[in-house]
Amino acid sequence: MSLDTGRSPYDNAYTLPMPEPRVTFAGPGYFTPAPRASVAATIGLLCALLGVFTFVPALAAVVLGIIGLRQTSVHRLRGRGLAEAAVAIGGITLLGWSALLAVGFLVD
Repeated sequence: MSLDTGRSPYDNAYTLPMPEPRVTFAGPGYFTPAPRASVAATIGLLCALLGVFTFVPALAAVVLGIIGLRQTSVHRLRGRGLAEAAVAIGGITLLGWSALLAVGFLVD
């Protein structure tokens, strides 16, 4: 009768994957630096706020916000909330500007 532990008999310290460096070097004298912020998310939020006054920054805010969302999920950067806000504010202002332009063309 053998106990099945779910591991192969060929698994040993040399064949198992290495743990993350944060776990390996988590002793005294080692520290993990804070993740950087996504520049695209930050600029996207600024463009979203400027998009309230003009059309082009609202479009740039949506594009930069989507890039920021991708960067925060793939590259472990901070700023996901900024990217989400950039997409939301930029999208709403983009819809507002589109409606305003559509009404302007219909009136003429």
